[in-house]
Amino acid sequence: MKIVGGPNSLNLACKIGEALGIPLIKVRTKRFPDGEFYFKFEENISGENILVVQSLCPPQDVRAMELFLILHTARDLGADTIKVFVPYLAYSRQDERFLDGECLSASMMAEIIEELGADALYTVDVHNENVLKMYKIPVYNLTASGELARYFAKKDLKNPLIIAPDDEDLAIRRAKYAADVLKTEYDALEKRRDRYTGEIVTYKKDLRVRERDAIIIDDIISTGKTVANAARILKEQGARRILVGVSHALLIGDSVKIMMENGVEEIVGTDSVINEYAKVSVAPVLARALRGEVEQA
Repeated sequence: MKIVGGPNSLNLACKIGEALGIPLIKVRTKRFPDGEFYFKFEENISGENILVVQSLCPPQDVRAMELFLILHTARDLGADTIKVFVPYLAYSRQDERFLDGECLSASMMAEIIEELGADALYTVDVHNENVLKMYKIPVYNLTASGELARYFAKKDLKNPLIIAPDDEDLAIRRAKYAADVLKTEYDALEKRRDRYTGEIVTYKKDLRVRERDAIIIDDIISTGKTVANAARILKEQGARRILVGVSHALLIGDSVKIMMENGVEEIVGTDSVINEYAKVSVAPVLARALRGEVEQA
């Protein structure tokens, strides 16, 4: 197997290659003056088994088009098999029409990725697991919660409690996975979002967190309001420290400020989204999956 690093994930591709002892394929990319993307394989890939690494964080449309062109080229040039690692799988929220006339973006993504020749898809902590049922190829939803927990294990924790900021099944499974790594307890809050206004309401409950370090484990942080609500409740109940581990730290607008104002001490993301908070890599997660040690929440 050889690895192709997309423009958005070259460093991640290198880390995966180092972990597995697999070489990266030489490629050439550029942008034309009008902004269109150019891609070229600099070596023969006919008959090769390749792994394409490209996260679809903002700007999602640009990153998706880059991925599509890489897949199309690999298929056309005769790659034997094409595995795709998309840590942040954009357009993966909507698998059904909640309101009349809505698009099914998740279905579209599945159709395009399959049509362009992908034989298997690996992603990390997808927001809506139902979207993966739309794929006909094998799909693996890996979790970064274990790697995030290992990062926090070095933080001199005091009787830590892992918190899922909502009570959906996937969120609870991620929290349990992190808690198992740290050999501690976990709990979850109940959250509801208005489909029309987007307003988030988090309901209070007794979390038994006084004088303990609370670690909120989440899949995506965009506006930060869900985490801020959870942090406020934890602070009111006497948490010693509030730490946040998130697989995809999008952190739009004033999200960081909102969370910090409500008691969050540190935000830790992964390299699925490159920013100053990307302190954990998802490379080990994929490396273990490719060796057959799949970590799924």
